[in-house]
Amino acid sequence: MVASANEFEMLNFKILSDAVTGTAAAFRQITRLIPAGGTGSKVYPPTHSGGVYAWEKRRISEDEIVPTVLLDSVQSQANRMEMALLEAHRSGKIKIPLLQVDFSDDFPDIGIITTLDAPHRIADAIFRDCILNGKKFRESDVGMAFVEANIRNATGLFRYCPHALVFGLWDSAGSKGGLGNKFQRVVVSEIVGVQAESGVHTSSRIDPLGITRAAEVYETENGDWTLDPDEAKKNNKGDPIKSRPSEFLHGNIPPTIEVAGVNRSPLRGGVTMDYAVQTTLLSLPALRRLRFPIGEDEETERNDAARTVLASLALAAAVHMREQGYDLRSRCLLIPECYAPFELIENDGGIQEFYLDADTADKIFEQAVTRAKELGMPWQDDVINLEPENRLKELVTKSRISRSLKEE
Repeated sequence: MVASANEFEMLNFKILSDAVTGTAAAFRQITRLIPAGGTGSKVYPPTHSGGVYAWEKRRISEDEIVPTVLLDSVQSQANRMEMALLEAHRSGKIKIPLLQVDFSDDFPDIGIITTLDAPHRIADAIFRDCILNGKKFRESDVGMAFVEANIRNATGLFRYCPHALVFGLWDSAGSKGGLGNKFQRVVVSEIVGVQAESGVHTSSRIDPLGITRAAEVYETENGDWTLDPDEAKKNNKGDPIKSRPSEFLHGNIPPTIEVAGVNRSPLRGGVTMDYAVQTTLLSLPALRRLRFPIGEDEETERNDAARTVLASLALAAAVHMREQGYDLRSRCLLIPECYAPFELIENDGGIQEFYLDADTADKIFEQAVTRAKELGMPWQDDVINLEPENRLKELVTKSRISRSLKEE
């Protein structure tokens, strides 16, 4: 029987707050997904170094171990949740403290980079090499609040970049290098394909111009082609270098097949599978390790309020990502088989199921922020704009010139 959303109680602020301040273990959502193309249609996992997929045997029941393939990693899911939050922020659905740097004047294609889309969030070297209020970012009041933050006093990070406390942070770009502060992820999510089988990759091309390999061409000094041997690049003997039209994307490509290699690692063959599973987990004990004193003053009620804000932000991120759909990449569109409730898991193993949509999640987040502010928690409502250092802009320019020369 297919479950529908109206079968479950709606999650609300009180339920979430009680879960955070109590002894519950986690919120969990397990979503079963199928290829949009239907049973038997291929999906394409992400490729890793060497063009391979991430295969793994997993136990899915007490007596069943099956082949699985990673369709979306924890890191990728975190990025998708952050992008969903950024879209919700820009559309005015929620307001999140953000730092951003605008490269539009010098590099329109880069545009604005925020702490939600920088790879290492507020700890990213992009922000490290920026100026705020005439000071290097990490020497500014905002930067110092971040640099000095730790799990015993995360108030500064909560104020300026709370999503870093949700998705994790390692300050490896600072002066301490690998010894910089670390905050574990409190929410993790991944998608795996179950009972997956590797496929083969086929390719072919029919040239509408009918150009064949018998048509001899020559390579020029600038990497182009010519029919004139006098214009051609010369070898050590001074003879023109011959080539084939196919080297310049002209002509037919005969049908070819790439078959899976060793260790079930096809280059580009895609996979078929029984189904996929997205597992999202919010750890409440991880949240409870974070403390939020203000000066020498620390209150349990304020700690709980800040933790509830972070829990509501994590759930909002998961719901906004889910409502954007599961088009993971080219030829990897998945759809849920049915609505998957959020499960509140108690320490004794008991489970309560709740419904949560984006509008409700946004309202819970707003209530949580309001409550935290009432108890004195600082919260940066306005976006903070940083200015890139000249040397950073020069580095981008030099890198582009070097890449252009290499490509030539």
